Amino acid sequence: MTSGAVRSDSFSLASLEPVDLPELEGSGNLLQSGFWGDFKSAAGWTPRAFRWTSDTRSGTFEGRFLVLERRFPGNLRMAYIPYGPALPDEIDADAVAVSNLLAAIARALKSHLPKGCFMIRFDLTGGTRGKIYPEPLNRPLRPAPYRVQPQDTVILNLESDEAGLLAGMHKKTRYNIRLAAKKGVKIRRHSGDDTLKSLPGWYELYRETGLRDGISLHSESYYRRLIENAQAARAVGRFGEGAPVISLYTAEHEGDTLAGIIVARTGSRSVYMYGASGVLKRELMPNQLLQWTAIRDARNEGALEYDFFGIPPADDPSHPMHGLWRFKTGFGGDILHYRGAWDFAFKPVVYGLYRWAEKLRGRLAALRKKSA
Repeated sequence: MTSGAVRSDSFSLASLEPVDLPELEGSGNLLQSGFWGDFKSAAGWTPRAFRWTSDTRSGTFEGRFLVLERRFPGNLRMAYIPYGPALPDEIDADAVAVSNLLAAIARALKSHLPKGCFMIRFDLTGGTRGKIYPEPLNRPLRPAPYRVQPQDTVILNLESDEAGLLAGMHKKTRYNIRLAAKKGVKIRRHSGDDTLKSLPGWYELYRETGLRDGISLHSESYYRRLIENAQAARAVGRFGEGAPVISLYTAEHEGDTLAGIIVARTGSRSVYMYGASGVLKRELMPNQLLQWTAIRDARNEGALEYDFFGIPPADDPSHPMHGLWRFKTGFGGDILHYRGAWDFAFKPVVYGLYRWAEKLRGRLAALRKKSA
């Protein structure tokens, strides 16, 4: 038995073409789309896709997931599953069942990956809306020393009307939205060629934000490629609903650009991916009006939820990003705590060295944020 909920004799794994993921997965999870695999391929990752099936107590479950594979010197490789794989609810509530199932998936994947692959990292969603730290998983899985994706987030349900969404916000957030509009802050949603023309100005603000908050950024070309790839994919219908609508919003006042955000809508979910803001005219509260405009657009275009994509784990004033908690939770919504990133080692010695290097990287990143 794989676990109390999954029969190992019914477990199977098969390869897919990454381009088939959107038609088969419909979850709105951008990081598990064929589009995302194609986009990351330009940054040195090899995308692979798989289908797995297994019998559970409630019937046969079929899941699909994207794996990104990266090459290192010495023909070594690692495999990474961003925000996946999605698990059936009856298993996701049981840490022992999750541990056993992920170990079964990892062992099955080994024969599909290059011989030099020394580990696989599962960056999981699931988890809980209650406990800050979901129940830990069991060996041979180990908690990753470094996480790429946010482990905690706020997701706003968009099924209410605008009055209901405003009523669900903190009163200070509602006040700041109205203040920005009253003071003449204008929000522009850029589209088509105008998006790419406006990107350099946004990126300058984004660099300022990164320096201020100690955040590592990609080059401007990374965000340009994201927008160009999404526009090209949607123009020809590639990836189906897995090709996102990428929107760049800027907040402007009397000729000054004060802030800007990039939002991606895939299927029924819109995700606030990147945000930039300067110190100029911050008292006009442009960021709240930016988010409210993006939320309204997402709802009007059929999205059912808006993901703020990352907050600190708790309402802790001592946390260096506590301001981010106050800002994002001010819009209401549900706070989710994901299981986070867990590693399965194929080559323990190589993995141990890599783990040590990642811990060092994490300490250096923490020092940068502390000194910012």
